[in-house]
Amino acid sequence: MDILDDLKIKYEPPMGLACDNKSAISIAHNPVQHDRTKHVEIDRHFIKEKLDDGLIATKYILSRLQLSDMFTKGLPTKQFEDLTCKLGMIDIHSPT
Repeated sequence: MDILDDLKIKYEPPMGLACDNKSAISIAHNPVQHDRTKHVEIDRHFIKEKLDDGLIATKYILSRLQLSDMFTKGLPTKQFEDLTCKLGMIDIHSPT
């Protein structure tokens, strides 16, 4: 992980890769290719290489707990607030 080294970010492999799609995890671990997965072939090989090298480890996570969703989807207020709290973010406009 050269970029992390360049940025002086310490990490202990394997780095966790959270995914809310069990099929994607299966495809990453299984070298069998299907017609329906041709569009993800390059990405799958990259992830498979990192899995084999022990640099990353995939982990299933429920969709409602997926932190990246707050940056890519419109979420209900409660779910958004829960996720921002997990990231250590605070509302600077809150009266409290």
